[in-house]
Amino acid sequence: MYYIKDAKIRRMLKYDGAPCAEVGVLPGAAGDSALLVYIVEDNREDGYEIVRILTNDADTATDWYDNNLHDAFVDVTSSAFTGSPVMSPEEERDKFQRELLIFGDLKKQLGRRFQEYT
Repeated sequence: MYYIKDAKIRRMLKYDGAPCAEVGVLPGAAGDSALLVYIVEDNREDGYEIVRILTNDADTATDWYDNNLHDAFVDVTSSAFTGSPVMSPEEERDKFQRELLIFGDLKKQLGRRFQEYT
């Protein structure tokens, strides 16, 4: 399971034509990669859905332009959650999404940013 140390909205953009928030997530466990999590509005109970996850192994010394020239960003959307003896991959993903949305006031910030973006 991925532990969240910090999470902040980096920017708003379009994903498949829909407004999307790019959220930078810092790991709480040593050795885990930082993540870029892409969230869209959704009609489910939480109001949001993760649609894409990238690992963010950018090193500010070599990737200071925040681009992928050095393969710093790897799409792990389908492989980020592998499951465990007590949880399926889908349950891990749902747990991560719930924990991310309740981190600090992220859900409140998402509401404001989506409202401003539209």
